[in-house]
Amino acid sequence: MASGDERARTGRGRCRHALVATALALVLGGCATVDPREDTRIEAEVKAQLVAEKSANLTQVGVLSSEGAVYLTGVVDSEEQRARAATVAGTVRGVRRVVNDLNVRAR
Repeated sequence: MASGDERARTGRGRCRHALVATALALVLGGCATVDPREDTRIEAEVKAQLVAEKSANLTQVGVLSSEGAVYLTGVVDSEEQRARAATVAGTVRGVRRVVNDLNVRAR
């Protein structure tokens, strides 16, 4: 039969192993990347939503998605169109953030 000291050491060892396993799972889970097909789907859906937008002509907006971040590029006619494009992009499932690099055309 194990002594009290041996049982305490064994218990601490098990606890330490559990903590290491938990930390490793958290670290590896945090390193997971987004499926590239998901970014392709996001791009397609954002583009489709922009084309379908009736209140503004947003058909020429460039869209790129990387790990759920959507980058909007190009030139639009007004600040309202610029804001609307970002709003539309942000409504698509899977979009984590929108980087709005659209420029407003000088008049």
